Amino acid sequence: MTAIANVGDFVVALPPSDILLTDEQSATFLSYALVHFKSHVICLGDFPSPRYIMTNSKGRRWNLESISKWLRERPETTKKVTGRPRKI
Repeated sequence: MTAIANVGDFVVALPPSDILLTDEQSATFLSYALVHFKSHVICLGDFPSPRYIMTNSKGRRWNLESISKWLRERPETTKKVTGRPRKI
């Protein structure tokens, strides 16, 4: 997975390891509602830790590669279940 962006006359492609997502973007990528993502998914023990670009929660960024890896490593039973994540 690569992100492509137009910068003037140039087309820039970034690998997933260089892409940082906000809480809203991460929730959308994982197909969760923002409130559910913030209150339940982030708290899971095996969920990747964020990088902080500012000291408050608005500065929290999630690495796309680590979120994708976490999603691939989830058991099949928890991937297809809707609603709250399984308590671990």
